[in-house]
Amino acid sequence: MGLGLGVGFFLSRSSESENIIALGSPIVLAALVIIGILERLMPYKSEWNKSHNDVGNDTIHLFITQILIGRIMQPFWIFVFAGLTSYLASRYGSDIWPHEINLFLQLFLALLIAEFGRYWLHRWAHEVPWLWRLHAIHHSPKRLYFLNAARFHPIEKIIFLIPETVPFIILGANAECLLLYAIFNSIHGLFQHSNIYIKMGWLNYIFSLTELHRWHHSKKVGESNSNYGNNLIVWDLIFCTFYWPKKKLVKEISLLNPEYPEGYLSQLKAPFLGDIDKPDDYYSSPERYAD
Repeated sequence: MGLGLGVGFFLSRSSESENIIALGSPIVLAALVIIGILERLMPYKSEWNKSHNDVGNDTIHLFITQILIGRIMQPFWIFVFAGLTSYLASRYGSDIWPHEINLFLQLFLALLIAEFGRYWLHRWAHEVPWLWRLHAIHHSPKRLYFLNAARFHPIEKIIFLIPETVPFIILGANAECLLLYAIFNSIHGLFQHSNIYIKMGWLNYIFSLTELHRWHHSKKVGESNSNYGNNLIVWDLIFCTFYWPKKKLVKEISLLNPEYPEGYLSQLKAPFLGDIDKPDDYYSSPERYAD
């Protein structure tokens, strides 16, 4: 991560490209290769390195939700919020975003802002039935490895893009900060879902790392309804959804429904077929499923 951000910082200062955010792509690709190698060298669970006929499905999710959706939605956000941005600029000045502070402090500020909205959307995706129908796809893998980070329903991906895009368009964040944010968000997502056995210690109280995120994918509802942070864990600590049993290992992951579809097109249709996976009385009495 440090190397990726360092290279991104160097590129942001030396490149004359109009679309410097695209410069993060080779950095993320390099991180993907490194994380894939580390999964083989130091796996959390050896069986998670074995194919579950899911690589093709996750690759399609990667291309559509992480690449195509972002490119399609970018001009839409800019068009919709251009007027609001102009209004704020005319009322409060053109420099609403603190461009003058250190670029890495800007990155941390961007993470805090994006994480707040993303935390609540993610939490609601576990607590609101129609959102859970979409989010269940992300919890459907029977193993965790780096490509799981891309498994989202396109509709949910668009919803999750709101807190990661809208605030920065409105506040006028600069391209250099957005490049570092894109690099951090992408590398962290790959590592967060990776099958790497590693102890992160006190960093688990700052970042939503792989040690914490495995519990979020637990098959036990009382364990999976926790650690909602996408990059930072700070909002989980504040709103009491932080979960880290240090002396336990995650056992089963995936959904309660063993018949949940595994094909890409079938997963796209699943939210509209009525199966929300969780018990019928969960949404009226979630406390019953705390353990």
